Amino acid sequence: MEEIKPVVLLKFDDDSQLDDTSFALYAEKRISKTSENGAKVLRYPALSMTKLRNIYGLITNIYTKINTKSDFEKYLPEIQYLKVKMAYDAGRAQDRGEGIKSFLDETHLMKAIDYIKTYEQFLLYCRYAESLVAYFVYYGGKD
Repeated sequence: MEEIKPVVLLKFDDDSQLDDTSFALYAEKRISKTSENGAKVLRYPALSMTKLRNIYGLITNIYTKINTKSDFEKYLPEIQYLKVKMAYDAGRAQDRGEGIKSFLDETHLMKAIDYIKTYEQFLLYCRYAESLVAYFVYYGGKD
């Protein structure tokens, strides 16, 4: 059987990588952890679904505007501005112990923006963000 090689790739400073063949698995590993009894549980219990949907909403607002590679070039400044919005949300929530900063840091969701250079990488980023939301719900994330 021939090995499937990734076509789209985002590499991070800690040598981890996100690609189009394993983004869902990567998301699941970032969202869950193994409890003392061996069961997988949510890694970010202090993070609310509302906060996560707000972050995901920022991403999808841009995603809906980008339908072609030329659209991607046009909206690059807005993609970069996502970092500013995420940083602001994380900073505001930090005093309340809502876990947004650790979520953004450990999932690389904010840092990944620095590595998006192509339309395909942006699509991968959006799929990864969607996977994080899905696994958050799957592992019991609540409002």
